[in-house]
Amino acid sequence: MSIAKALHYPFAAGMLPLPARGFILNVQADPELPSALHAFTCVTGFKPAHDTLTSAGFTVVQALPDGDWPAGLCLMTKHKAESLASIAQAWAALPVGGLLVCSGDNDTGVTSLMKAVKDTFGDIESLSKYHARVFWLRKGTAPEPAILADWRAGAAVRPVPATGFTAGPGMHGWNKIDIGSRLLAAQFPGAIRGRVADLGAGWGYLSAELLRAAPGRITGLDLYEADAASLAAAAVNVAPLAGATVLKYHWSDVTAGLPRGRFDWVITNPPFHAGKATDVTLGSQFITRAAEALGTGGTMLLVANKHLPYEAVVDKHFKSRRTVAEADGFKVIEGKR
Repeated sequence: MSIAKALHYPFAAGMLPLPARGFILNVQADPELPSALHAFTCVTGFKPAHDTLTSAGFTVVQALPDGDWPAGLCLMTKHKAESLASIAQAWAALPVGGLLVCSGDNDTGVTSLMKAVKDTFGDIESLSKYHARVFWLRKGTAPEPAILADWRAGAAVRPVPATGFTAGPGMHGWNKIDIGSRLLAAQFPGAIRGRVADLGAGWGYLSAELLRAAPGRITGLDLYEADAASLAAAAVNVAPLAGATVLKYHWSDVTAGLPRGRFDWVITNPPFHAGKATDVTLGSQFITRAAEALGTGGTMLLVANKHLPYEAVVDKHFKSRRTVAEADGFKVIEGKR
């Protein structure tokens, strides 16, 4: 199944003429784009997708450039607010007669998105392919529907009262504190000091709690995050707590490698999903990179679901391992180099 293949299907099947150029939003949802779309500019803030597509010869940017775009393609994500905002952004960028094509996985709410578009714009064309839905329409001369402003606002980064931090839809756990991260933060020991890396920092919760737990003891804190929007939110959340700590923000695919031997401590709540599927190799790669990034005697603190089998990879790369805490289906593992 590939929503990118589904997105291209109306062109491949001759149902739509393939425009000479255009843009594709939300490429992080599915980086395996058909080569026939090479003339399209890919817009993504997800570093692994950025690197994969760049290597494949696509033009890749973080933000949609101004221009006269004859077509806009949108890959829907599992976050409805994020997808609606992308549709609104694409619509605003198209001229009269411009083509909008959207594709989404059947299991992530594409039907409700298609209904919202139909209710807003009127008749659309659609098809079902590759366990996905594709729908499209052309921009007419009617004024922009007022609801599009609400769609754009719905995905805005904003203060979240439930957490006390700033985040936005599309970011992992944007409107709540992740249970595993909360457990990990509760274990930050008084011994933690020196230069620290937060791998998969998200919007900065763990880094913020670390600075609160160890005021004055952290000389440097490096945040590594693959999602550019989350990293920008992390800067907003963490900077006010820094004091004398030197902060560095890295838009980075951790699995691609880190500086060796640079840190005294690494904290991480690694991802374990590739799309919808559980992928324990992601967490294993984070553990391997953490070991490489630590100096001799350095310490890693990792939180994970209790059922994930990370102990063997910790034993492979660390001199010692112990389980620091278990609660609510999660475990915190400490590894020492």
